[in-house]
Amino acid sequence: MSSALRGLARRAGASFLRNPQVRAGGGEYPGGSFWSAGTQTGKNGFLFGELPPAPGQSRPTLWWEPAWYLGYGGVAVGIYLIYHAKPLEALDIKYWAAPRASKELEVEMRMLDKLNERPDLQERLTAVCKELNMIEEESYDLVLMRNEYKVKMGLHTGRVPEDLKAIYEELEE
Repeated sequence: MSSALRGLARRAGASFLRNPQVRAGGGEYPGGSFWSAGTQTGKNGFLFGELPPAPGQSRPTLWWEPAWYLGYGGVAVGIYLIYHAKPLEALDIKYWAAPRASKELEVEMRMLDKLNERPDLQERLTAVCKELNMIEEESYDLVLMRNEYKVKMGLHTGRVPEDLKAIYEELEE
């Protein structure tokens, strides 16, 4: 910043400090400006400062109130319909997951039984485990994880031996 601009900024700042005149309002608002305290001398004790109607008269409804009442009522009815009129199957996982899990467990048990009956498949699966740097006890895990994302991606990309795919096909027969 040049010295001329610095001097100008210093003079402008000093003039604002020396002249503490109120610059807002212009007399448009009672009491001087928009930010001034206002003209009400005290609180009247009623909600929103609204005076109650005379005895025997009802409070006049403002133009916007019916729309708000309808809106809030519609939201309440919508929430009720969404959460209370739905069937339980849509809200609770056990209703849709239990049949699927039991079917998957049945398939896995059938595959493990077939694996225990055929020693040649066990040897091939053990060889695949060694190729994947897994211990022999994890061969059953390969059968149980056949639907896992990593195994499926490995089969798709070729990172998992083709022999594993053939073993899966033989077990699922």
